Amino acid sequence: MTRGVRIAIGVLISAAALYFAFPPRSEWGHVREAFARVQYIYVVPLMLLSAYTIVIRCQRWRLLLRPLGDVAFVPLFSATCIGFFCNMVLPLRIGEVVRPVLLARRTKLPASSVLGSVLLERILDMLTILGFLGTVVMLVPVSETIRRSGVAFLAFAVAVVTLVLALQRRHPVALRLMSGAFALLPAHVRTRADEAMHGFIDGLQGLRGALLRIALYSVFLWLTIASIFALALIACGLPVPLVSGALTLVTVVAGAVSAPSAPGFIGTFQAGCIIALALFGIERADAIPYSFVAWAVQWLAQIVLGVVFLLRENVSFRDIQASEEGRVAAGDA
Repeated sequence: MTRGVRIAIGVLISAAALYFAFPPRSEWGHVREAFARVQYIYVVPLMLLSAYTIVIRCQRWRLLLRPLGDVAFVPLFSATCIGFFCNMVLPLRIGEVVRPVLLARRTKLPASSVLGSVLLERILDMLTILGFLGTVVMLVPVSETIRRSGVAFLAFAVAVVTLVLALQRRHPVALRLMSGAFALLPAHVRTRADEAMHGFIDGLQGLRGALLRIALYSVFLWLTIASIFALALIACGLPVPLVSGALTLVTVVAGAVSAPSAPGFIGTFQAGCIIALALFGIERADAIPYSFVAWAVQWLAQIVLGVVFLLRENVSFRDIQASEEGRVAAGDA
């Protein structure tokens, strides 16, 4: 699939999501009234919370990179801010590539290893969200089918975490379990999978003693993101329980923005908010202002920080394009 086609798919999905999110024209007057009721005094605290989530991400990333060396916080924060800025304004989420490449260039760490740490971040985020999903289905009135699915996802997340911890300790039961699973694969694939597993285990050895802290940082990160959604509920005056509402919002929105979209997750973010708030009886005319407030404060925080560090690091869009294409100097690889 060509780059242009992937961009077009993202834009179309965002457009469809926005069409779904907006209420009929007959309710636009209600939407304007809902926007007028928003307490915009909360914008600055919301932006500060959004910025703080980046700090938490960097602290977790620093722990994940520990096997490669002790990385200073400032390069981590700079690369993350620039990477998130790219996600907000450029297509195809190229910030996920730009961020590790910029850090590798700044610190002289192996680019492939830094990219691997970002992949591990995404796995941690997925497991945390699955855990939240299992919690949400026990707090929010949903159908029995959804409840069972949520509990199953929670059990899956717990099982994966348990397996990872067992592999780190090279527990024989875990090793036999993985070997048994690989035995079902074709011989040529089985060999590569076995090598990859042992490489993964070796990497976990470098994180010995840090896995619990990494897991706690992941939970703390997503609870902080949930607090943004909770404070936005207060700002918009929506009659939604703060704890269950915020956890539901962060879970549903995280799932929604995982779909391809235009830059900045526009459309998919709003649709996720509409779906989550509908579980609490909030109509689209009241939910759409909330969705834009919760989206805008995070978007603005990442734009401001990104611009600051683009100027500070003297990074141009040509540098960003080179990072995306993987054209880094030999010293950065």
